[in-house]
Amino acid sequence: MRLLQHWKIILGLAAVIVASGLTGSLLGHGLARRQFNTRNDPASWNEHVSREFDRVVKPTPEQDVRIQAHLEKAVRELQTIRLETIGRSTNVIWQLVAEVERELTPEQRKAFEVMKPKASDLTIDLLNVKPQSDGNR
Repeated sequence: MRLLQHWKIILGLAAVIVASGLTGSLLGHGLARRQFNTRNDPASWNEHVSREFDRVVKPTPEQDVRIQAHLEKAVRELQTIRLETIGRSTNVIWQLVAEVERELTPEQRKAFEVMKPKASDLTIDLLNVKPQSDGNR
């Protein structure tokens, strides 16, 4: 019966625990999201590799310029691969959608519209890549 006498304290502690858990999960999600976005950005990858390489290998200024050119070339190649991959993936998804739609009745097609991806869902922005403009493609 003493538990019932202190219901306000118990309720307050439960509220503090729930609020702490919610705050921690929101902060953790935000941090994880930022790290994920940074890791998927080729420019950030280039900066990280350059810093780490400078710290460990300590290249001369002349070497640094040449090595940076190699890194930039590799980043451009990776961006091209990512662009091609998203394009191919998008084509496969649209082909799947078309094949599934052919199998459905008119009523099922209406229901499928809810599940069907929108064109805006399948963009290059999904992979955080900007199209190249240097004439390589």
